Amino acid sequence: METAILTLLEQNESLGFEQIALYLDQPPEQVRSALTALRRRRFVDVLGVSEVVGHTTAPVAYWRLTELGQTELARLRSR
Repeated sequence: METAILTLLEQNESLGFEQIALYLDQPPEQVRSALTALRRRRFVDVLGVSEVVGHTTAPVAYWRLTELGQTELARLRSR
């Protein structure tokens, strides 16, 4: 799943974990766990923003590929 996430983030500037789960047809909890593991290895980074919902704002996290993640994806593809 990690390679699929890296590829998806390469194709899209940033995505929420729910969007990634939909694209990959995987449970959101598993996607969130994989993203957390990728972040620990510095392959992805999270961008926190606020989203207006009605009259309130809610925090939203968007995930994006880092340079190290791009390097790792290139390494995986060269196998």
